[in-house]
Amino acid sequence: MPLPLSVIDTTQQLIAEGHGIATIRVRKGQPTFRKHLLDVFGEVCAFTGPAPAQALEAAHLYSYAANGQHHKGGGLLLRRDLHRLFDLGLIAINPQTKTLNLANALKVYPDYARLDGAPLTVPVTADHLKWLTKHWGMHRAQVPTTAIQCIRA
Repeated sequence: MPLPLSVIDTTQQLIAEGHGIATIRVRKGQPTFRKHLLDVFGEVCAFTGPAPAQALEAAHLYSYAANGQHHKGGGLLLRRDLHRLFDLGLIAINPQTKTLNLANALKVYPDYARLDGAPLTVPVTADHLKWLTKHWGMHRAQVPTTAIQCIRA
């Protein structure tokens, strides 16, 4: 008769069967960039206000993939879901009014709809506004259809 598996053996077996190995790209300097944003803004999502640090991500206001640099005034802390929607252009910040502008595709979701027209919860600098103006120009001339398809998936 075989010996019963211990909790550790069972856990290791489950992990081995439920996980795979993947190669990922890591952004150099991302932890330092995030720490800098936490030092500047505290534990505050720029869109919704105070939040646990564990729920906040360092969001670049520009394409880090295209740029490869962490720019001064080039980031805000955002909750993960809002970060993704910002990157897709479904949420943009009007640089004139410093208020959130949501794509129509998001306005059918009450938790997001209430953010439309809301002011930023953190102060922004001229550097932030420079990047936000570029983001606005990219995403508010027209919301990319790929972004809308992505949210429906």
